[in-house]
Amino acid sequence: MSNRKLTAFAALSLALCAISAAVALANTAAPHRDAYATIAALTVAALLGVGLYAWRRRGEGRFGQVLFATGICWFLASLSNSDVDLLYSVGRIAGWVFEVMLIYALLSYPSGRLETPASRLVIAAGALLLATLYLPTIPLIDQYPLPTPFTSCTAECPANSFFLGGEPGFVDTVVKPLREALTLTLYVSVVVLLSVRLREASHTLRRTLAPVLGAALLRFAAAGVYVILRRAEVDADVLYVASLVALLSIPATALGFLVGLLQWRVYSGAALGSLTTGLAGTADPAQLRSLLARSLEEPAVQLYHAPPPNGSGPRWVDSSGHECPPPAAGPAGCLTEAEAESGLRVGIVCDRGFRDHPDFLEAVSSCVISGLERQRLDAALAASLEDVAASRKRLAGTADGARRKIERDLHDGAQQQLVALRVKLGLAREALERDPGDAAELVDGLGPEVDEIIEEVRSLAHGIYPPLLASAGLGEALRAAGRRSPVPVTISAEGIGRLASETESAAYFCCLEAMQNASKHAAGASRVSIELRLDGDLLFEVSDDGCGFAATQTSEGAGITGMRDRMAAVGGELRIESRQDAGTRVLGRVAIP
Repeated sequence: MSNRKLTAFAALSLALCAISAAVALANTAAPHRDAYATIAALTVAALLGVGLYAWRRRGEGRFGQVLFATGICWFLASLSNSDVDLLYSVGRIAGWVFEVMLIYALLSYPSGRLETPASRLVIAAGALLLATLYLPTIPLIDQYPLPTPFTSCTAECPANSFFLGGEPGFVDTVVKPLREALTLTLYVSVVVLLSVRLREASHTLRRTLAPVLGAALLRFAAAGVYVILRRAEVDADVLYVASLVALLSIPATALGFLVGLLQWRVYSGAALGSLTTGLAGTADPAQLRSLLARSLEEPAVQLYHAPPPNGSGPRWVDSSGHECPPPAAGPAGCLTEAEAESGLRVGIVCDRGFRDHPDFLEAVSSCVISGLERQRLDAALAASLEDVAASRKRLAGTADGARRKIERDLHDGAQQQLVALRVKLGLAREALERDPGDAAELVDGLGPEVDEIIEEVRSLAHGIYPPLLASAGLGEALRAAGRRSPVPVTISAEGIGRLASETESAAYFCCLEAMQNASKHAAGASRVSIELRLDGDLLFEVSDDGCGFAATQTSEGAGITGMRDRMAAVGGELRIESRQDAGTRVLGRVAIP
């Protein structure tokens, strides 16, 4: 309900309260007119005010409309306090209709709908009783039955404006006693239905239904006692007190509705607060379901979720992690579903009484999604940290192995040659002292050995970082490597200038490993294609037309694992696509610092 409409209905309610009181006060001939005027205005205010409060709330709006309409009907019933024949007659008729509408409000609380066949049967019986034993008597009676709690007059009341003349005798002897007995039976039926509903309701919803049941008991007990005392023709003062109690039970019923609605507000706020603050302490869906059950005070609540789909439909699992069919609510349950931006879906099955509070269920679903998303991201982060730790361990092992290889190559190669050179230099010195001619020939023979040592050191350096990569860049280094490949290699690297050394190194060695894998394992390959391009980051693709492989059935070897580690070390990504007899594509992205 918009604020403008709410303001208009609130102003109407105040006006009706004032009119109701004014009508009663204007009847100067009625005894106790002040008390009746006060109670009439109070009842109109209570029914209309609580109706407006519920009307503006989602989930309770329909009930608010029912209660507001009941308040309008009571305003018409309060016109029976008038000394004007027409107003008095309208008020007495509206009093009969009001009883049926109040029963409807009681049985339809808090949704505004009659949920069970039994409640619909009771309302149908009330409407039938009104249509057959009350309304048809309007043109047949000169005076409406007295006394009644709906009017302040007890004698010499206004005449029935709708009387057509000729009152039949069976109205007093048959119709009136029969309808009063049936009305009392109707009251008892309503109380029984509310009691059964309260007994079958969940622990959570009982707190909202109990005030309404108490108000109904008070209302119908007061009305029933009044009818019994009137038939017993007790003292007028006793009957007057009973009529005031019967009248005051109507605003008390409205107060019961309000207490029930406020109880729900208190409960929902506490439940959402408990759920929100407890999310950080949950580590898996089972703990989240336990938190949900404690917060909602509903031990039977069920939690289902479907992880973000990966190409197929949603795969539902329960809170224990077991795969299950899509969640469904039985006749006594209520199902609410929600979906996160990531594609994660949540299904919560709880007591059917919650379906009248969609705002609350949406808030609960949002909290549950937040908890599951946090758990999913925590698990992904933990797995990522494990991958990073493993990658660092492999890189450290690779670096140690490289250092040991360099040490071994230096010891077995360059070091031995340098030792031999040192010995020959010593011999050359001795020869120089003994025979300068022989010394010169010995020194000339050291030149080729020095060249060999230089070439040995250069080859070692080439294994660590290709000189062409350092001097000419990524494209030229890959072209040089491609010329040495046994499988023809085409390279596209237009627009690729010089990049950071770590970026060029990561891309070079990954492409080199992919070329070597193609020459070793891509049986039947006739070409290898390498494409480099810039798109914010450096992108590369190495593809061949070889035999390919089924990626799901092939474990990654040390080469591919090393490629992934090298990419991860510079914040890059690597993806391998291959199909049997359709070749292989290695795609990488390297961040440009």
